[in-house]
Amino acid sequence: MQESNLNLLLIIFLVAIGTYTLRISGLLLSNKLKEIKNIDIFLESIPPTLLIALIVPSIIKEGLIGVIASLFIIIIMYKTKNTFLAMFIGVLIVALQRNGLLF
Repeated sequence: MQESNLNLLLIIFLVAIGTYTLRISGLLLSNKLKEIKNIDIFLESIPPTLLIALIVPSIIKEGLIGVIASLFIIIIMYKTKNTFLAMFIGVLIVALQRNGLLF
């Protein structure tokens, strides 16, 4: 391979690692946020419409499977209160459908 191709692959690999590190750290730190004293005041000040505006377009983009995954996330969060598990199941459902392993 040429040196420029290796540099390009290295850049892609490093960006991928950075992206997934940010995603995983967000999920893992979400449980730690509950321990911070004033975080509830901050989260309550965020308008629900802003959160909906961030979430609903992704659900609509995925179509029926997005709605199904969202329902599973809501049910799992209600029953277990485990953010990581709920998000994992939601992503797993969408990933399985995208790869033709569901429906």
